[in-house]
Amino acid sequence: MNDLRFSIIIPSYNSAQEVRRALQSIREQTFKNYEIIVIDDCSTDNTYEILSKEKGIKLIKNSTNLKAGGARNKGLEIAKGEYIIFLDADDYLAEKETLQKINDVIGTERSDLIYLGFEIVGRIQEKCIPTDENSTFSQRVRNWKYENVWDVCWNRKFLKDNKISFVEKRYFEDFLFYYKGIIRAKTYKVANFITHIYTVNKNDSITSNVSEQKLQDLYMNVIEFLEEIKNMEQSKEKADIVFAVYRVVEYSTRLLKQFEEGLKQ
Repeated sequence: MNDLRFSIIIPSYNSAQEVRRALQSIREQTFKNYEIIVIDDCSTDNTYEILSKEKGIKLIKNSTNLKAGGARNKGLEIAKGEYIIFLDADDYLAEKETLQKINDVIGTERSDLIYLGFEIVGRIQEKCIPTDENSTFSQRVRNWKYENVWDVCWNRKFLKDNKISFVEKRYFEDFLFYYKGIIRAKTYKVANFITHIYTVNKNDSITSNVSEQKLQDLYMNVIEFLEEIKNMEQSKEKADIVFAVYRVVEYSTRLLKQFEEGLKQ
């Protein structure tokens, strides 16, 4: 049995100040059975120099920019924890008991996924709490608004056995990983409390700066998503997933309109 409970994986790009807050929120945890893996994805500022002075972390420096998905893959390659928690460099754990509370939810029954709650702060204010009702398969793929890999705690063996990894060097890498996990998971649990604080003050967010490359990447991900489900037998689950594809396509259409408006200006 693996004695290490959590591997916390943090991709970092030009986020020297923000990642310190993320690291501090982990170090303050009352539950100590974890490892921290930080991947510097070819930062152009002094992020790597600052991270190299941080103690108690496993630090990887990418030789080429792989974007968040590729950086997370590097973390997954060396992770030893039974469960994976993804944390963005500018986000942080909600309270000092967060890992202990997640550990209590996991218990002795090894689930494939644990759905986590989070609070959005900054330009948007919102709390998203998973419940038994909103975490069914149908609700997750039809109505859950955020296809984020960091609001799920992932069983590492489940990810490895199902060959689930991120697409690299692409934007919008989260939803492919997320839906592959949701589709293939057999068991899950619900942590019906806030675990992450997610900040949306980023001026360089994907949706606020739409580019031709980002649209291209999104469409490529949609095609790969369709490949994932085309051989599934007809079922209510497949109908739910097709609806999720529709939502992603609808989202890409909105981004395309935003891009066109930017060109006009």
